[in-house]
Amino acid sequence: MSLAPLAMEALAFAARAHSGQHRTGNRDPYVNHVIEVAQMVASVEPDDAALIAACVLHDVLEETPVTADELRTRFGNAVTAIVLDVTDPEGLKGRPRRQRQVDHTAVCGRPVRLLKLADKISNVEELLDIAPERFDAGGAHKYLKWARRVVDVCRGEAPALEARFDASAARLESVIERPKVSASSSGSVPRIQTEITTEQ
Repeated sequence: MSLAPLAMEALAFAARAHSGQHRTGNRDPYVNHVIEVAQMVASVEPDDAALIAACVLHDVLEETPVTADELRTRFGNAVTAIVLDVTDPEGLKGRPRRQRQVDHTAVCGRPVRLLKLADKISNVEELLDIAPERFDAGGAHKYLKWARRVVDVCRGEAPALEARFDASAARLESVIERPKVSASSSGSVPRIQTEITTEQ
């Protein structure tokens, strides 16, 4: 299947699968995230139909009832293999999940590394869009530390995307560290509090 039909079929499938879902950070429709990831990867590999389709589908196994068998039947082995490589094992949480993602990405090929790089860019930039009153600095710091570890094992694949990640990560770090001044209800001297964000 050529690039355009496969990408459009994957997009339609993902839109149905993620229907009604929203991102926990900026509250955008979930499908916006997967489209953004696909756009970034397509800027580097515009002719890789399976990879771009996999970008659009990369969260369906974790976030929807869709199964790997369904993907394989609909989109074939190449697309499904990439999606499986970026899908965390069911039940794996916390530090083991984060470490496994770093270790697994490090031994995967270029398609998976490009997808993970774009995914981390999208996630970091989403944190930058969160309203100040919902921003959890502790959660953002934890996520950014992990994202940098994943991106570090992807370096050398796409310098332009790596530069975009680094710039967005630096912006997020400055937001995390920026104090927020708010006056107390009693009208006394303003107190300093840290801006906070929702962990992804």
